[in-house]
Amino acid sequence: MNSEERKLWELYQKTGRRELLERIVEKYLRIVHYLANRFIVFSSGNLERDDLYSAGVIGLLEAIERFDLSKGVEFQTLATIRVRGAIIDEIRRTDWVPRSIRQKSKRIDSAIHSLFAKLGRMPSDDEIAEELEISVEAYYQITDNLGPLFLGSLDAAIHQEGDGSKISIVDVIEDDNDVDLETQLMQKKLRDNIINAISQLPDREKLVISLYYYEELTLKEIGKVLDVSESRISQMHSSALIKLRNMLEYHKIEDLL
Repeated sequence: MNSEERKLWELYQKTGRRELLERIVEKYLRIVHYLANRFIVFSSGNLERDDLYSAGVIGLLEAIERFDLSKGVEFQTLATIRVRGAIIDEIRRTDWVPRSIRQKSKRIDSAIHSLFAKLGRMPSDDEIAEELEISVEAYYQITDNLGPLFLGSLDAAIHQEGDGSKISIVDVIEDDNDVDLETQLMQKKLRDNIINAISQLPDREKLVISLYYYEELTLKEIGKVLDVSESRISQMHSSALIKLRNMLEYHKIEDLL
């Protein structure tokens, strides 16, 4: 935080003046825009991007009120956590997943596990649909409604230590230079598993994952690159996440053997 920003924060926290709050909000709205655009893909369709944006703004305001300048923590770090949490809470609150969809999700997982054991590779969408005895379009209709279920995997435990502590996917994503050697090794192993799982995706799904998570393109922009509709890209993204989730689960089971 530079000296000008620090003075702005000090003056706001001392006076609480509205115009200073507005300047701070305006400065960090980019975080809200970015996260709303990234998480809209996890909505099953009941929410618009503006709904996530509004939830994110509330999270930003909460972060501003909770920020303690004296602790030496970067505000952007706190704001990102609060905004992300507010957006995820809004998706979970509104986009509840019916029991029937959860049951179908379990059927898909079972089919992928069965096919992977049989084929020795990641199954295609056509093969999954055939195993489920449904059409590919019916398969996509199911995956389109699974967005909120994917959110849970972000905080899911992937390994439990002997002392009962857990390492989660979030821990792996976060860039923490202070973690111990054992945790670093576990994180590296998970990264290797993720890279391996992505490498087994069909080429187009692999490209969607790369463009979305690494190049940070929107689904609409990816659709233009691949010359297909935004809804088709959403379907490909959902299908890819299901396969990746199952591959990571497969590796967890392997580690126990």
